[in-house]
Amino acid sequence: MFNFYVKDIDEAYKFIKGNNIRIVKEIERIGDFAYFNFQDPDGNVLMICND
Repeated sequence: MFNFYVKDIDEAYKFIKGNNIRIVKEIERIGDFAYFNFQDPDGNVLMICND
């Protein structure tokens, strides 16, 4: 799995959702850490998480 690190997980989620990209797993929050998974056009599942 490949990860993209962002400062604002909520803004990244809005960007992905707003561009009609398939969300595979909604935002999961564990303390200060949060992540969600989405699918690229080839079907690969990728992760965005905060740093």
